[in-house]
Amino acid sequence: MGSYAKATMTGFICRLCSEYKKSVIHFYSAKAQELELLKKLTLLPITIDKYDNLPKTICQDCIEKLNLQYRLVDRIRKSFEIQQRHRLFHSNGRCPLECPLYGTNSYDSSDTSLQQSE
Repeated sequence: MGSYAKATMTGFICRLCSEYKKSVIHFYSAKAQELELLKKLTLLPITIDKYDNLPKTICQDCIEKLNLQYRLVDRIRKSFEIQQRHRLFHSNGRCPLECPLYGTNSYDSSDTSLQQSE
């Protein structure tokens, strides 16, 4: 018989970071559905197949990073949509009240707060 110390426990390996973790979430569990993990994983250049022989679990650290990435991409998409609508409202170079960016300040090269964050 083999030793438990040398046993590989594939159910506790995170699919993203490949580290052994005590606490993981299975991609096809109710908790994963609640967290929309499979939807968020579509942002990554990997594929998750229910029947492949790779781990189907994700650790909390990777979930947090995935959530950060998802929020960033979602914010970028929403910003892009607003900017596209913004362009539609400008036929005379002025920002009308109906414009989604009406009242926001455009970038001014003299604004030092923007320059400091770069």
